[in-house]
Amino acid sequence: MIYFGGCSFMYGQGLEREKSLPHILSSALNKEYVDDSQVSSSNKLIYLRAMNHLLSQNDTDLYVIMWSRGVDRRLEHIVDYDSKERWVNIIPCVNQKKDDKIRNDVNKFVLENFVTDSSSFINTLTYMVSLQEMFKLHNKKYVYCFAHNEFMNLYNDTYKDYAYWLEVKDDVEDFTKSTDMKPLIRSLDFNNILEYSYTDVMGDFKNDKHPTAEQCVKFAEYFMGEYEDK
Repeated sequence: MIYFGGCSFMYGQGLEREKSLPHILSSALNKEYVDDSQVSSSNKLIYLRAMNHLLSQNDTDLYVIMWSRGVDRRLEHIVDYDSKERWVNIIPCVNQKKDDKIRNDVNKFVLENFVTDSSSFINTLTYMVSLQEMFKLHNKKYVYCFAHNEFMNLYNDTYKDYAYWLEVKDDVEDFTKSTDMKPLIRSLDFNNILEYSYTDVMGDFKNDKHPTAEQCVKFAEYFMGEYEDK
Protein backbone atom coordinates (compact mmCIF):
# COMPACT_ATOMS: atom_id res chain seq x y z
CA MET A 1 0.00 0.00 0.00
CA ILE A 2 1.25 3.49 -0.87
CA TYR A 3 0.25 6.61 1.03
CA PHE A 4 0.21 9.91 -0.86
CA GLY A 5 0.09 13.24 0.97
CA GLY A 6 0.22 16.75 -0.43
CA CYS A 7 -1.69 19.71 -1.78
CA SER A 8 -3.35 20.37 -5.15
CA PHE A 9 -0.28 19.31 -7.15
CA MET A 10 -0.36 15.84 -5.62
CA TYR A 11 -4.14 15.65 -5.77
CA GLY A 12 -4.22 16.69 -9.41
CA GLN A 13 -6.54 19.68 -9.34
CA GLY A 14 -8.59 19.81 -12.51
CA LEU A 15 -7.62 16.29 -13.63
CA GLU A 16 -9.60 13.09 -13.77
CA ARG A 17 -8.52 10.74 -10.97
CA GLU A 18 -6.91 8.21 -13.31
CA LYS A 19 -4.66 10.98 -14.62
CA SER A 20 -3.53 12.13 -11.18
CA LEU A 21 -0.05 11.50 -9.83
CA PRO A 22 -1.13 8.99 -7.12
CA HIS A 23 -2.93 6.87 -9.70
CA ILE A 24 -0.04 6.95 -12.18
CA LEU A 25 2.65 6.17 -9.59
CA SER A 26 0.66 3.40 -7.89
CA SER A 27 0.04 1.81 -11.29
CA ALA A 28 3.75 1.99 -12.14
CA LEU A 29 4.64 0.39 -8.80
CA ASN A 30 1.75 -2.10 -9.02
CA LYS A 31 0.40 -1.27 -5.58
CA GLU A 32 -2.87 -0.12 -4.09
CA TYR A 33 -2.87 3.37 -2.65
CA VAL A 34 -4.44 5.86 -0.28
CA ASP A 35 -4.62 9.45 -1.52
CA ASP A 36 -4.73 11.73 1.52
CA SER A 37 -3.89 14.91 -0.40
CA GLN A 38 -6.20 17.92 -0.53
CA VAL A 39 -6.27 21.15 -2.50
CA SER A 40 -4.83 24.16 -0.61
CA SER A 41 -3.29 22.11 2.20
CA SER A 42 -0.52 23.68 4.25
CA ASN A 43 2.64 21.78 5.13
CA LYS A 44 1.37 21.54 8.69
CA LEU A 45 -1.81 19.78 7.55
CA ILE A 46 0.18 17.50 5.22
CA TYR A 47 2.38 16.58 8.20
CA LEU A 48 -0.54 16.00 10.59
CA ARG A 49 -2.37 13.71 8.19
CA ALA A 50 0.72 11.66 7.36
CA MET A 51 1.62 11.30 11.03
CA ASN A 52 -1.92 10.25 11.90
CA HIS A 53 -1.94 7.63 9.15
CA LEU A 54 1.46 6.29 10.20
CA LEU A 55 0.29 5.81 13.79
CA SER A 56 -3.05 4.24 12.89
CA GLN A 57 -2.42 2.07 9.81
CA ASN A 58 0.02 -0.85 9.55
CA ASP A 59 -0.59 -1.92 5.95
CA THR A 60 1.29 0.97 4.30
CA ASP A 61 4.88 0.26 3.25
CA LEU A 62 5.66 3.40 1.22
CA TYR A 63 4.88 7.04 1.96
CA VAL A 64 5.14 9.65 -0.78
CA ILE A 65 4.91 13.15 0.69
CA MET A 66 4.81 16.18 -1.58
CA TRP A 67 5.37 19.28 0.53
CA SER A 68 3.66 22.42 -0.68
CA ARG A 69 5.57 25.70 -0.62
CA GLY A 70 8.88 26.18 1.15
CA VAL A 71 7.61 29.61 2.14
CA ASP A 72 4.30 28.33 3.43
CA ARG A 73 1.83 30.97 4.60
CA ARG A 74 -1.12 28.62 4.40
CA LEU A 75 -3.06 27.80 7.53
CA GLU A 76 -6.29 26.09 8.51
CA HIS A 77 -7.01 26.38 12.22
CA ILE A 78 -8.65 29.69 13.07
CA VAL A 79 -10.93 31.14 15.73
CA ASP A 80 -14.04 32.80 14.36
CA TYR A 81 -15.58 36.05 15.64
CA ASP A 82 -17.94 34.01 17.82
CA SER A 83 -14.85 32.40 19.48
CA LYS A 84 -15.61 29.02 17.92
CA GLU A 85 -12.71 27.12 16.40
CA ARG A 86 -12.90 25.87 12.85
CA TRP A 87 -10.66 24.43 10.16
CA VAL A 88 -10.72 26.04 6.75
CA ASN A 89 -8.09 26.31 4.02
CA ILE A 90 -6.60 29.78 3.84
CA ILE A 91 -4.00 30.75 1.25
CA PRO A 92 -2.99 34.37 1.88
CA CYS A 93 -3.07 36.07 -1.49
CA VAL A 94 -4.02 39.59 -2.53
CA ASN A 95 -6.38 38.15 -5.13
CA GLN A 96 -8.06 35.54 -2.95
CA LYS A 97 -11.28 37.02 -1.60
CA LYS A 98 -14.03 34.84 -0.16
CA ASP A 99 -17.56 35.46 1.06
CA ASP A 100 -16.22 35.03 4.58
CA LYS A 101 -15.22 38.07 6.65
CA ILE A 102 -12.97 36.33 9.18
CA ARG A 103 -11.21 34.46 6.40
CA ASN A 104 -10.49 37.67 4.50
CA ASP A 105 -9.34 39.43 7.67
CA VAL A 106 -6.97 36.56 8.51
CA ASN A 107 -5.76 36.54 4.92
CA LYS A 108 -4.87 40.23 5.10
CA PHE A 109 -3.23 39.97 8.51
CA VAL A 110 -1.05 37.03 7.53
CA LEU A 111 0.04 38.73 4.33
CA GLU A 112 1.09 41.86 6.19
CA ASN A 113 2.52 40.49 9.44
CA PHE A 114 2.76 36.82 9.98
CA VAL A 115 5.36 34.77 8.09
CA THR A 116 8.94 35.34 6.95
CA ASP A 117 11.00 33.14 4.66
CA SER A 118 13.23 31.98 7.52
CA SER A 119 10.44 31.16 9.97
CA SER A 120 8.52 29.28 7.29
CA PHE A 121 11.65 27.33 6.32
CA ILE A 122 12.18 26.24 9.93
CA ASN A 123 8.52 25.23 10.29
CA THR A 124 8.62 23.05 7.19
CA LEU A 125 12.01 21.63 8.18
CA THR A 126 10.60 20.65 11.58
CA TYR A 127 7.69 18.80 9.97
CA MET A 128 10.03 17.03 7.57
CA VAL A 129 12.57 15.90 10.17
CA SER A 130 9.92 14.84 12.68
CA LEU A 131 8.08 12.72 10.12
CA GLN A 132 11.37 11.38 8.76
CA GLU A 133 12.40 10.09 12.18
CA MET A 134 9.00 8.47 12.71
CA PHE A 135 9.23 6.71 9.33
CA LYS A 136 12.62 5.32 10.30
CA LEU A 137 11.40 4.29 13.74
CA HIS A 138 8.53 2.34 12.17
CA ASN A 139 10.72 0.93 9.36
CA LYS A 140 8.69 2.57 6.62
CA LYS A 141 10.00 3.54 3.20
CA TYR A 142 9.34 7.14 2.25
CA VAL A 143 10.07 9.71 -0.44
CA TYR A 144 9.86 13.47 -0.03
CA CYS A 145 9.27 15.75 -2.99
CA PHE A 146 8.11 19.32 -3.45
CA ALA A 147 5.36 21.02 -5.41
CA HIS A 148 7.52 24.15 -5.62
CA ASN A 149 11.24 24.83 -5.30
CA GLU A 150 11.42 27.48 -2.55
CA PHE A 151 12.54 25.10 0.20
CA MET A 152 15.46 23.64 -1.74
CA ASN A 153 16.45 27.10 -2.97
CA LEU A 154 16.47 28.47 0.58
CA TYR A 155 18.42 25.46 1.80
CA ASN A 156 21.07 25.63 -0.93
CA ASP A 157 21.43 29.42 -0.94
CA THR A 158 21.17 30.20 2.75
CA TYR A 159 21.05 27.34 5.24
CA LYS A 160 23.28 24.61 3.82
CA ASP A 161 26.63 26.23 4.62
CA TYR A 162 25.76 28.99 7.07
CA ALA A 163 24.75 29.05 10.72
CA TYR A 164 21.14 29.74 11.59
CA TRP A 165 20.32 31.13 15.00
CA LEU A 166 16.74 31.24 16.21
CA GLU A 167 16.47 34.30 18.42
CA VAL A 168 13.32 34.81 20.47
CA LYS A 169 12.80 37.81 22.75
CA ASP A 170 11.20 37.12 26.12
CA ASP A 171 9.00 40.09 26.96
CA VAL A 172 8.47 38.90 30.53
CA GLU A 173 12.11 38.52 31.56
CA ASP A 174 13.38 41.01 28.98
CA PHE A 175 16.08 38.88 27.40
CA THR A 176 16.64 37.13 24.06
CA LYS A 177 17.25 33.39 23.92
CA SER A 178 19.35 32.12 21.00
CA THR A 179 19.20 28.56 19.68
CA ASP A 180 21.60 27.14 17.10
CA MET A 181 19.38 25.37 14.55
CA LYS A 182 22.23 23.79 12.57
CA PRO A 183 21.79 20.31 14.17
CA LEU A 184 18.16 20.24 13.02
CA ILE A 185 19.07 21.41 9.54
CA ARG A 186 21.86 18.83 9.22
CA SER A 187 19.59 15.99 10.35
CA LEU A 188 17.46 16.14 7.20
CA ASP A 189 18.16 12.99 5.16
CA PHE A 190 18.54 14.02 1.53
CA ASN A 191 18.85 10.42 0.38
CA ASN A 192 15.06 10.28 0.46
CA ILE A 193 14.36 13.67 -1.12
CA LEU A 194 13.89 14.37 -4.82
CA GLU A 195 16.12 17.24 -5.90
CA TYR A 196 13.75 18.81 -8.41
CA SER A 197 10.26 20.06 -7.64
CA TYR A 198 7.11 19.55 -9.66
CA THR A 199 7.38 23.11 -11.01
CA ASP A 200 11.04 22.53 -11.94
CA VAL A 201 9.96 19.58 -14.07
CA MET A 202 6.98 21.50 -15.50
CA GLY A 203 9.32 24.23 -16.69
CA ASP A 204 6.68 26.86 -17.52
CA PHE A 205 5.00 27.33 -14.14
CA LYS A 206 2.80 30.33 -13.41
CA ASN A 207 1.28 31.05 -10.00
CA ASP A 208 -2.28 30.26 -11.03
CA LYS A 209 -1.41 27.16 -13.02
CA HIS A 210 -1.65 23.51 -12.07
CA PRO A 211 -0.02 20.55 -13.86
CA THR A 212 -1.65 19.20 -16.99
CA ALA A 213 -2.09 15.48 -17.58
CA GLU A 214 1.04 15.51 -19.75
CA GLN A 215 3.08 17.30 -17.08
CA CYS A 216 1.81 14.84 -14.49
CA VAL A 217 3.15 11.97 -16.59
CA LYS A 218 6.44 13.83 -17.00
CA PHE A 219 6.88 14.25 -13.26
CA ALA A 220 5.89 10.61 -12.66
CA GLU A 221 8.65 9.53 -15.06
CA TYR A 222 11.15 11.70 -13.20
CA PHE A 223 9.93 10.30 -9.87
CA MET A 224 10.24 6.69 -11.02
CA GLY A 225 13.74 7.25 -12.36
CA GLU A 226 14.87 8.72 -9.05
CA TYR A 227 12.98 6.17 -6.94
CA GLU A 228 14.62 3.24 -8.72
CA ASP A 229 18.03 4.78 -8.01
CA LYS A 230 17.39 5.19 -4.25
